[in-house]
This record gives sequence, C-alpha cells and structure tokens, in this order.
Amino acid sequence: MKINIIKQKPDEVQDFFSAPLSFSQKVVMKKLLIVEQLLERMKAIGLNRSKFAEKMSISSARVTSMLDGTNNFTLETMLRAADAVDGEFHWVIAPKGHEVKWSVFCEESIHPAFKPARETVHQPTAEFKMSAIAQEDQANAA
Repeated sequence: MKINIIKQKPDEVQDFFSAPLSFSQKVVMKKLLIVEQLLERMKAIGLNRSKFAEKMSISSARVTSMLDGTNNFTLETMLRAADAVDGEFHWVIAPKGHEVKWSVFCEESIHPAFKPARETVHQPTAEFKMSAIAQEDQANAA
C-alpha cells in the first residue's frame, strides 16, 4: 500500500517563526532574557523595584526603563544589577552554532560522592638524554 504525503506550503506565521532571528531580534531577545533573570532574582529575594533602585543608587524611573526590555545595558550596569539582587553576573561567548546551557548550583548541595577530587597530583620529573647517533645503522626506520 502506498501512502501519499501531501506537503502544504507554510503560511506567513510559520514562515515568520521558522526564519532565523535577525541581529536586532537577537539583541531584543537577549535584553528580555536579562530582564527576566533580574525579575526572577528580585522575586526570589523579596526585593521590590524601589529597594532595587536604592541598592543600585538609581532612580525608580531608571529601574523602570531598565526593566522594560529596551535598555542598552553596559557591563557596569549588569554587574551593579547582579550585585543588587545578591547575584553574580556570568557571561560567555560561544562559537556560532553552539548553544550554552547554564546549571546553577550551590557547592554545598553536591553530594560528597559526586564532588570532583581536588587533590594535587605530583608527576615525577623525567630526565631525557640524547644518545650518540648510531654509526652504520642499516635498519629501516618506521
């Protein structure tokens, strides 16, 4: 029995979402991810926007503009924001086509059986000396 497969042409919405993101779309996406992470940390530690502004030494209006997703964050702003939410700012540049996934954990939460060994390995030093070149050696070398 032969199965006929009918392929339909994608509609405009499918085309839009299947197309790779443009550079400006990637910028907006990264900004929104940063804002989302800041808001998650603020919620986790019970920090409202006015206290966040106070900890960053900025106005409440500046916090609103930071968290609307259109702000161009400087590295200094990111570090100050991370510090204000009792966090650490981490960043990475990966090769194109690679995806970076973070795993956040506390060192104390790792079971001792799974902690990496942190012992120092001392390798003995080896001494190499050149021997005299063999005279009239007819062996075929590999």
